[in-house]
Amino acid sequence: MRMQWKVSVWVLVALCLTLGIGNVSGAAKFPEKPITLVVHAGAGGGSDIFSRTLSATFDKEKLLPQPIVVENKPGGSGAIAFAYVAGKKRDPYFLLTAVTSFLTTPILRKSQITYKEFTPIANFAFDEYMVIVRAESKYKSMKDIVNDAKANPKKITVGGTQLGSSDSICAYLIEKAAGVQLNYIVFNSGGEVNAALMGGHIDIAVANPGEALELAKANKVRTLGVFSEKRLAGAPDVPTLKEQGLNAIYVQNRGLVAPEGIPEDARKVLEDALLKYTKTTIFRDYIKENMLSEAWMDGPTFGKWMEAEYARYQVLLKEMGLLK
Repeated sequence: MRMQWKVSVWVLVALCLTLGIGNVSGAAKFPEKPITLVVHAGAGGGSDIFSRTLSATFDKEKLLPQPIVVENKPGGSGAIAFAYVAGKKRDPYFLLTAVTSFLTTPILRKSQITYKEFTPIANFAFDEYMVIVRAESKYKSMKDIVNDAKANPKKITVGGTQLGSSDSICAYLIEKAAGVQLNYIVFNSGGEVNAALMGGHIDIAVANPGEALELAKANKVRTLGVFSEKRLAGAPDVPTLKEQGLNAIYVQNRGLVAPEGIPEDARKVLEDALLKYTKTTIFRDYIKENMLSEAWMDGPTFGKWMEAEYARYQVLLKEMGLLK
């Protein structure tokens, strides 16, 4: 009887191991269901295109056993999406786009929801912003703009999106570096800025390469300079602002974060899959076509970068008079 009991126990143990019951190595692997990638802005913008390109590539290349599904939650300069994902603590099935507004919106709104309430997953690329004018503009270089701005303070109009956005920060960096004052005009979107520029309603515009690319290809705008350390591979003839005597360097990152407190093994699965994504032809074509610069950072590195940028933005936004 005792021998029979022992045999039954071992049979039960073997069955449990086969089924993965009570065994860590046999436990279900992440992800077991689709992952939602929340975009903080509306459809058609840079973050939306980035996210949908990523989603389609994951599906095509089978980088994870489950799909990544894109969901747009625009509003409040990203605040609605940030609060939504922050509320999913410890849930690894949510990702969130993290660009400039991910850091600046909480500062401007004095929100308790900051980058500290999230798990950094990865950064992929940088957008290096450009100064553009109409093709027929009298401005041929940044020197022309600076000289005119010194002679006519607040007369040169520069278009961009809301105060505190990348556009307005770039305009401020020009003012600070050159010791001039520009007249910053706020528009609702990059598309409206470009339309105003083409219509002659503003003198210059600040745009990321993706927004200016088609206009430049059609020879409708002239690119006077880029806010990068070195010239862009896709625009080798365009000098940096630094080359033109203006110490104005700025990049917008493109990264992803997850809710705070997700399991470390899930975080690593996501990070590893996203690194594989950066090796795909689709991603490299996306980088080239949108004139971005590759800037891969793993989770811990991205977290440290955001910490430094958050501190920098606190100073910049205060200098701009947007914080009291």
